[in-house]
Amino acid sequence: MPKIMLVDFGQADRDRFAALEYDVEARSTGWATGRDEPLDLPGASEAVFYRVAGEAGAGRADLHAGLHQALLDRVRGGLRVVCFVGGGATHQLTNIVGPLAGLVIRDGGRGDAVVFNPRALFHVPFERFKPYIAKAFRLYDETPAEGVWEKDAASDGTIELLAKTADGAPAAAAVRIGKGSVVILPSFGEKNVEVADHILKDKLWFGGEPARDAAADWSESVDYAFPELVALLARREEEKRRFEEALAGYDRRIREMKAGGHGSFLHLLKGEGAELKRAVVDAFRYLGWGRVVDVDEYWKKVIRSKEEDAWLIEPGDMPVEAAIRKGEVALVLVRAGKNWATDDECLLLQKYKGRRMQEFDNTRMKAVLVGNYFSAVDPKARANPFSAGQIEEAQKDGNGLVTTYELFRAVKAEKENRISKDAVREQVRLKTGLIVFDI
Repeated sequence: MPKIMLVDFGQADRDRFAALEYDVEARSTGWATGRDEPLDLPGASEAVFYRVAGEAGAGRADLHAGLHQALLDRVRGGLRVVCFVGGGATHQLTNIVGPLAGLVIRDGGRGDAVVFNPRALFHVPFERFKPYIAKAFRLYDETPAEGVWEKDAASDGTIELLAKTADGAPAAAAVRIGKGSVVILPSFGEKNVEVADHILKDKLWFGGEPARDAAADWSESVDYAFPELVALLARREEEKRRFEEALAGYDRRIREMKAGGHGSFLHLLKGEGAELKRAVVDAFRYLGWGRVVDVDEYWKKVIRSKEEDAWLIEPGDMPVEAAIRKGEVALVLVRAGKNWATDDECLLLQKYKGRRMQEFDNTRMKAVLVGNYFSAVDPKARANPFSAGQIEEAQKDGNGLVTTYELFRAVKAEKENRISKDAVREQVRLKTGLIVFDI
């Protein structure tokens, strides 16, 4: 496999390239790091992938200003460069790959309105991952005529337009320079890795001239095909179109599902702060509590210390003001950390419970600490974050300790019909100490 260089990609993307068994190295620009330091590209690299975005240091127009000269010399010798443009300033692109006959980054249009060149290399993956383009940026100030997919490039080589915005502005381009090329694409978001994988596996990209530049075999023309062959070829093209549309539809639904409820539940495993609290509240609401109250929202117009994060109240058919005084209440504290739960966090359970019991004159209360501990570790590999002493104290006080991974497992088991919502709620209500669901 070719040796590749990633520039300004995240660690997760780098890990995915490595998992695909590419010989991969990574570098970061000064716009991403905020540091003024040289950017070196090892000479052994055969392909460079650069993610261009609106980084914090994008205002530094002088960073890496001379790099493009050396890079283009290597492109002439055969290096392939692909830039995924998801924002940023023009100099973040041109300082790296060069101006290339007026290359710019301008506001463009909606990603779902992009039209890809049907004759271009990589057309299939472009169409498949099109739903993941959040925004397309204009790459040249001039707008070519309808149906025109090439651009004069003076001394920079031949420019093939790969995509246009809804109003016809160039949104993707391939510039052939000597033996190599520079390809500028919209950012496909989380799918940049998969698009790059398709590009790297296409032998034509490393094999010189594209296939469409080769002399055509006249015998393959439809002018010499019998009707039954023409019909079969048409059916094949129709099936191919339907297949690509179906894949794009599935990708779109997957993206919507990840952005919706599924994404919220994943925040149980990855989130912290307000994001984690929302995920915990959403999970308890999904599990069907009579009433789940976000304490910050409930007291937002009252000047007071909010302390706990949520209330789980049964029954749910009376106003909160009455239910908190007469119903069965679980006070929920949400915490996150890279290590074990602290004693101070666990002590807050009984402290806050005592205050609420006195404030609302209601002894039918327990407190539950829901924690996303060891949050940087794969949830399946996480250790129990609660010490034996913390678990014992929670049991004595009638309180509960539960990890967000355990809560996620309960939601997943319910969706798989392995446990009911009623059973999950009953275990939260009755169990004390460390809560592990019977799934």
